Parts: sequence; structure tokens; C-alpha cells
Amino acid sequence: MIANFFKKSKPAGVILIIGLLFIYYFFATFYIYNNNFSIPFFVNRLILFCLYTLWLLVFNFIVSKNKLTLNNLYGLLLGVIFLGTFYEGLFTTNLLLSNIFLLLAYRKIYSLSSNINTSLKLFDAAFWIGIASLIYFWSFLFFILIYVGIVLFRKISIRNLIIPIVGFIIPLFLSFTYFLYINKLPLFYQKFDFTINLDFSNYSLIRYLIPLTLLGLMLIWSITKVTANIVLVNNKLKQTWVLLLNHLLISIVVVGLTIDKNGSEMFFLIFPAGIIIANFIPKIKYKWLRSGLLFLFLLISISVYFL
Repeated sequence: MIANFFKKSKPAGVILIIGLLFIYYFFATFYIYNNNFSIPFFVNRLILFCLYTLWLLVFNFIVSKNKLTLNNLYGLLLGVIFLGTFYEGLFTTNLLLSNIFLLLAYRKIYSLSSNINTSLKLFDAAFWIGIASLIYFWSFLFFILIYVGIVLFRKISIRNLIIPIVGFIIPLFLSFTYFLYINKLPLFYQKFDFTINLDFSNYSLIRYLIPLTLLGLMLIWSITKVTANIVLVNNKLKQTWVLLLNHLLISIVVVGLTIDKNGSEMFFLIFPAGIIIANFIPKIKYKWLRSGLLFLFLLISISVYFL
């Protein structure tokens, strides 16, 4: 039943998904901050939720505009479920802001499949990634995705290779100029923190191990099945799918390098993982299995609060 409801992209489905996001956000707020309530606190939480709603709407716009799924809402639904599962990320403001700017960059990168305003798209994508990197340093690795898009969509030229570099440098230069003006350059240099954390012991905890195992198995299953259908197709769908797989790979690297291994870093996986699985679900032959998998994700997202 749940699979049937979200198999078509429609406003009622989007509203319901926003409602689900609110439920996750509401319970996570009371679960984590049950003794810190005040009017300023609630105002802060409300603003943060509005930003999440913005993130969700931009997510949906990118998917529908670039036809990244077969006109369904599974990607959007899974994105919210992943947020609810790794609820620590719901209150990591720098991660949220960074991912909003990254979404703006993804919008331009995935639209490189068209021949309209290529130079402007490349500049904008790099510019947004530059801002995201100032907020959360390891976001800069998504700069690689721009050049993957250039190669895949055959936009290679000296001009197109240089433009992203210029777009990326501009927000860094403006930030440097600002901190130089206020005589606080050390704050600017602190943003470039190459510290990494390769200790994955936290992922052995049940509340991380179970959802990560399910997510990993579903991604492997989805990639295997969908790629087998797309590999023989010589069109933009194939190019976009390869771009999406590269996007997932970069996201996994970012997750692996982040310092805090507390679940919040999974935010970077939500966009590519949600879309990849969303392309597989409609291909499942049995309706009961499609709904069963979605219910399983929902069940795990609830159970983590008790593990």
C-alpha cells in the first residue's frame, strides 16, 4: 500500500513526506533535548525545521526537474527516513547548511545533460560547493563531481575546465578578504582542517549496524539490478546513472573521512543513496515486497530510538 501511494509524484505525497519529517524532528527533539526547553530553544528548532523543509523541496525539485527517478517519490521518502534513522544529523546545523548549498550545486551538475548555459552552470555549481566547503570542510570533495559531469556529458573544453576553478575560488577569496578586514585571519585558516578519523568502531553499535547493513545491502542490490538494465543504453539516462554512482562514491569517501562518526555524517549519503534505491523499487516485481522494504526502513528508523 505504501509503495502504491508514493509511486507517483504528486503534491499530496510531498505534503505527507514533509509531515513525516516533522514527526521525526519532533520526537528527536524531545528525545535528545528533553530538559532544555525554552522559548528561544523552540524558535531555534522551528527555524531549523524550516531549513529542512527547504532542503526537502530543493531535493524534490532536482529529482523531478532532471528526471532522476521514474516520476515517483521513493527517493524523497527514503531521504526523510534516512534522516529519521540517523537523527543525530537533524541538529547538526553546519551539516544541514552545507548540504543545502551542495543541493544547489547538484542541481547544476545534473542539469549539464542539456546544452543550455553550460558555462553558467559550471560556475554556479563550483561557487555553491565553495560556500559549502567553508561551512563543512570535506564538502570540497564534491568539486570532483563537476569534472565527472563535464566528462560524462562531453562538455570538455579549456573554458569549461577553468570556469569551475574560478567559481570555487571566489567564495574562498571573499571569505579571506572579510576575515582579513576584521583582523581575524586565524578563524579563516581554521576552516581548512584536514584532520580525518578512520575509527569506525561506532558503527559496530546496534543502532548504527542494523540500518547501515540494510542500507548497504539495498544499495548493492539496487546498483546491480538497475545498472544491468541501463548499461546497454547509450543515452543521457546512462550518463546520469554513472554520474549518480560517482556521486555515491564521493559521498562514501566524505563519510569515511569526517571526524565525528556519530551518524550525522550519513547526511552526505542521503541524496545519492535515496535516488539509487528509488530507481530500483519500481522494478521489484511483487507489490508486497516493494511495500515490505519501505516498511522495513520505517521500522528500523523507529527502532533506533530504543537501541
